[in-house]
Amino acid sequence: MTTIIDVAKQANVSKSTVSRVISGNGYVSQESRKKVLEAMEALSYSPNLIARNLQSGETKTIGFLAQGFFDPLGIFLQSFISIAKKYNYYVTLYFTDGDKKKEIDALNQMKYKQIDGVFILTRANKWDLIEPYSIYGPISTWHRIDSERIYSSYIDHYSGYYRSLDYLYQRGYRSIGHVLGNFENLNTKARLKAIDDFHRAKQIPINDEWIFQDKSRINNGRTIAQLWHKMTSKTDAMAFYTDSVAAEFISELQLLGYSVPEDVAVIGFDNSEISRLMHITTVDYSIKRQAENSFIYLHNQLNKETIPEQEISVQLIERQTVPLRKPEKEH
Repeated sequence: MTTIIDVAKQANVSKSTVSRVISGNGYVSQESRKKVLEAMEALSYSPNLIARNLQSGETKTIGFLAQGFFDPLGIFLQSFISIAKKYNYYVTLYFTDGDKKKEIDALNQMKYKQIDGVFILTRANKWDLIEPYSIYGPISTWHRIDSERIYSSYIDHYSGYYRSLDYLYQRGYRSIGHVLGNFENLNTKARLKAIDDFHRAKQIPINDEWIFQDKSRINNGRTIAQLWHKMTSKTDAMAFYTDSVAAEFISELQLLGYSVPEDVAVIGFDNSEISRLMHITTVDYSIKRQAENSFIYLHNQLNKETIPEQEISVQLIERQTVPLRKPEKEH
């Protein structure tokens, strides 16, 4: 097998010169660089990147874990890759499809020095199973998690969701349905508390039939639209934990002969591209800055730096799916 020494002999330069050409670090004259590259091509030499990574202790690569594609992924991934590029890092995307073993295999890439750190967008395993892998490299996520070993760029879903409900109330809506994510997630628990506190403050009874759990994200908006269609006592507004499910809900209702917002108001959460295309009123929770802060944490840990994080804010985006409701006429 061709080695770096063979390349140095072929190019008639020192081993350190070849090393500098391969790594891109240090000065090499144009003439010497050309000799080295020609020698590498003539000998079909390919640098052993694994050996280099083990020797240097870094790969300049971050693993990005997700179970699969869903609407906010595009915005988050684009922002994450952009800031990683700014600091000369690569991003490797791992789609696990919810497979716990695949997720562990991806985390093990830190152990084998194939990646330097990991960001987790969506997970399959419990956090207590993921946490021990932080000894091999830093881990960040956007999920709300109480951990000293995993960084979270989460926002306060309680205040954001309460604000959405209060906005609906101020616009004249009283019977509000809620579409939530996994009930085990801390963000969902924060939303459930917001629902309870909101109904208590406004003295509006909570109807359990109006609380839906989206377990899969796949076509669930359509399923919820069908359930809403069959309700004897329909809500006059629906609040969703993500824009993509809200969009599916609206699309299915249109096929069933309903109109949004005439028959039901809709508010989403993400301010993703689909909400802009469908003019959905939504909540912007700084998803781009969450991505940037998640990378900044990994970068700071890997390079022992203190680059400041971006400030995260929550903003209501008014569009066309929550009009001001006219008071009902008294009979």
